[in-house]
Amino acid sequence: MEGQELKDGKERVGVNLIDPLVSRGMVRKRGQKVEDHQKMLDSLEARLAYMAADRLAALAEVVERYAEGPKKNIWPAEVSITNWARRLQEPPASESRLVRSYLQSGAGDAALSGGYVVELFFYLKKYGAPPNDYSIIGIREQADDNRRKRAQVERDREDGRASPRDLAWLQGYMDTRRRCLDIIKAKQERAAA
Repeated sequence: MEGQELKDGKERVGVNLIDPLVSRGMVRKRGQKVEDHQKMLDSLEARLAYMAADRLAALAEVVERYAEGPKKNIWPAEVSITNWARRLQEPPASESRLVRSYLQSGAGDAALSGGYVVELFFYLKKYGAPPNDYSIIGIREQADDNRRKRAQVERDREDGRASPRDLAWLQGYMDTRRRCLDIIKAKQERAAA
């Protein structure tokens, strides 16, 4: 998320989460510097910019409920807020720092050339951690299965025998592949700039 989209997302976080809580009396932790508190709020704006307005409003209720301090009016930790946000609305993979950085690394290049970038993407989304050597074996096996399935669905489509379900699967797979390529391409564009 960059440019105008990021700017709009940050504004949405301010309008639907931060501003309402501040106006209701949420305050910074005692002893926390004003600048540090503002950095936390700015970080929340950037990290939650992917969220829809209604989900941000729901998150505001959660944050208010779990406010800290004797008066229950102190902002909880940023990590707590982002974890609650993830339960309300999972960030798109392209917004996950792990997915982005991993696909843009040498491991992502290897996955692309090895034909298992989509399966690696799904693994990273599901487990939220880089795969170990054993997991890579499973990812590659899944890629081989998906390669065979794609070939079969494409043959069936050419013959007019593909089911709507198989066509939807193929479309979803190809959309995810394009998404992975976009993430990888973003790194190349940044390097060229």
